[in-house]
Amino acid sequence: MWNIEKVILVTNNDKVYEKYKNMLQCVFVEKYEEVLIKVRNFVYDRYILLTHPQASSLKPNQTPYRSVMVYPRNDGEDNTKDILLIEKCIETFRQWQDIARTPENYERKVTEDFKTIDLSVIDNIIPRII
Repeated sequence: MWNIEKVILVTNNDKVYEKYKNMLQCVFVEKYEEVLIKVRNFVYDRYILLTHPQASSLKPNQTPYRSVMVYPRNDGEDNTKDILLIEKCIETFRQWQDIARTPENYERKVTEDFKTIDLSVIDNIIPRII
């Protein structure tokens, strides 16, 4: 398994942050794209992806929330596939934004639903890594 103390959770979802801030190292940012960029920075700094940056069936322009977990790679471990994946996810996010930007004024209920979906993805992963 993974050492939970080394896991870093990057999120722009306050529900995820509040639930896991005392269990994991959490980095809170404001926007979806910032999550991807922060994760990319970790991956370039020798971390591996524990969760897929595009988890769930929602397109990157449908939901304003994303949470991704990373973990320091072992010496000699190749993370080229993670570098390629996060770069592709950023590219895909930007392409979807060009097609149709993510709405900024969802109704509160819709916003809460998106937060809950994102939280459920993390909730389902946590038991697998600890």
